[in-house]
Amino acid sequence: MAGEETVVAPRETSVYAEPRTVTDLGDCYFYHSMELPGYGLVEGPWDLRGGVDDYLGGVDLRDKRVLEVGTASGFLCFTMEGRGAEVVAYDLSDKQSWDVVPYAQYDHESFDSERREHLRKLNNGWWLAHRAFESSAKVVYGTVYEVPEEIGRVEVATYGNVLRHFRDPFLALERGLRLTTETAIVTENPSLRYSLPQMAASLLKPNMAFLPNYERVQPRESWWHFTPAAIKQMLGILGFEDTTVKYHVQRFAGKRKPLFTVVGRRTVPLPD
Repeated sequence: MAGEETVVAPRETSVYAEPRTVTDLGDCYFYHSMELPGYGLVEGPWDLRGGVDDYLGGVDLRDKRVLEVGTASGFLCFTMEGRGAEVVAYDLSDKQSWDVVPYAQYDHESFDSERREHLRKLNNGWWLAHRAFESSAKVVYGTVYEVPEEIGRVEVATYGNVLRHFRDPFLALERGLRLTTETAIVTENPSLRYSLPQMAASLLKPNMAFLPNYERVQPRESWWHFTPAAIKQMLGILGFEDTTVKYHVQRFAGKRKPLFTVVGRRTVPLPD
């Protein structure tokens, strides 16, 4: 009818990233070593091959929907998918800033620019591997403090050696675990800042060590070391009171690296 205004429904937007075609290894960075179909072995500082069961706490992921916080170049994402999981990967892109320590003594803007370029190549590595594995996994980009509810509920959430890099590790856990109905898997490395006797005595206590040192202006990308008990307390607060701890050794830069994994089972159901 003349004079009537046509109302166009707003276009629905997805939280999932649009697929990206990447084929050049030279435009990628790989955080983990992995065998890529059509490319062969690509090497990264971490080599978890043969250690995945320990790293993931022995949790059976078959037919589980998994939120993987900190997917990097995707080794664990595609490994979990190969074991029967539906994986939603989550990480920063070059549109977000790394949660770096804001020392007053260095050029934060230049460092942020370097980190964004690193993230671009890391994201490229994920997309190249995604194509090589013919993966169905989806990825969401954003900060760990703003995990969108639109992802929906998942049975399992994994935090693979990433909490140390967050200024607010508890908020990072809370944002992801508010979507998680069954199991939280958190892997970190024990603190080597303490002497062995001190470290051994502190393992049962919920302690955190603050790492940044303004005199050395290091580290720039890590904030904390945790005892396993600290992780257990955080998980318990968030409704995952049934926890177990597993110690294991992985390979980092060709050397043996001690790690621990805390598996938390949800005991307080999410509200309907």
